[in-house]
Amino acid sequence: TMLAVSALLGPLLPVATELGVEMAYPLSENTVLVILQLFCNATSALFIPLFRVVRDVGVTMTNNADAQVDDDGAANVLGSGRPPYTFSFYLMILLCAVSAVYFATFDGKYLRLEAEKAKKRDDNSS
Repeated sequence: TMLAVSALLGPLLPVATELGVEMAYPLSENTVLVILQLFCNATSALFIPLFRVVRDVGVTMTNNADAQVDDDGAANVLGSGRPPYTFSFYLMILLCAVSAVYFATFDGKYLRLEAEKAKKRDDNSS
């Protein structure tokens, strides 16, 4: 599953970089890419503690004295309950869906495109 996720999400970085370059035209592509990478890394670092906090949301804990709270999840594989991080998984699906809708319907001012069109008009008028 991680291979499928990486195959689907991998092409997003070049697309996001180009969109960022279009929006922040006077900045160079390298500057936009560095800012994008820093933001992505910082955001993913913030999700780790968040997902750790919501790890057991919806997971039923047993009152058995022999059961370990932080086991390897073997009992969940056998069907005795919902595995940890299930809520985090659904939260990531929701975040990806909202992000996809936002970027698919994005209607911003493309500064680089407008500058290229203005330059072409100036070249044609001379």
